[in-house]
Amino acid sequence: MSRIVSMALPASSLSPRNSKFHIKPIKDPPGNIHRYLPVHASPNFSPACTMKISMAQFGEPSKIKLQMNVAKERLWEAIPGSVKDFPWKKAEDLLLKRLVFAGQKAFKWSFITLFIFNSVSDVIFAIARNHELLIPFGLLLGCLATDLLKEIWDVMLHTSKEKGLNLPLLAISCFFVLVKVVSTYFSVRTQVFLLHVANGGLMQVLWLWRGLSKDTANGDEENVAAVQDTQIAINMQE
Repeated sequence: MSRIVSMALPASSLSPRNSKFHIKPIKDPPGNIHRYLPVHASPNFSPACTMKISMAQFGEPSKIKLQMNVAKERLWEAIPGSVKDFPWKKAEDLLLKRLVFAGQKAFKWSFITLFIFNSVSDVIFAIARNHELLIPFGLLLGCLATDLLKEIWDVMLHTSKEKGLNLPLLAISCFFVLVKVVSTYFSVRTQVFLLHVANGGLMQVLWLWRGLSKDTANGDEENVAAVQDTQIAINMQE
């Protein structure tokens, strides 16, 4: 039966020309077949070439560094002698001290402002509760407690008056702030007394801090005068 069907069909219907799917032949020669295959590594790229490129890349920063050193030396030679002989280290230390002093001053004034408003509110609270007689006793006890705590700190840690005054005052201030916070858990009479004890202690801290600021300002003025005298001596030598 199959033999009869094949004989009945024309030869043109069995030819590949009438097929819907056409196969495109490869026209490239056999030597270019590697173009269609993935290439993992070039056989002509050797490790020695890689080493040369890496050494060239590492050599460029050294040249730039050498040029920068030469430019730095030429710039140093062009600077006048008076600028070279100027005590820059001393001036830098003086500038840092001035910046620290300015920061301490800003913190002090903000602390004073907060202390004044807080103290006024505590006085109003004591008067409203009819416990205004506790105000002077609390302030006096707070001042005495500040002096006592400072003396204990200096004796135990052997701190000097010039270098060791900031840290004790800061610690004492934190202590009295903690007293103000803890006072809210007591009765009204005890709370009023503790609030003014803390206010007296903070007031004494501010008084001691005022003396420290004066000493620091005097020391800075002496350093400025020393730097100016050094600059005048250098100019006279030239």
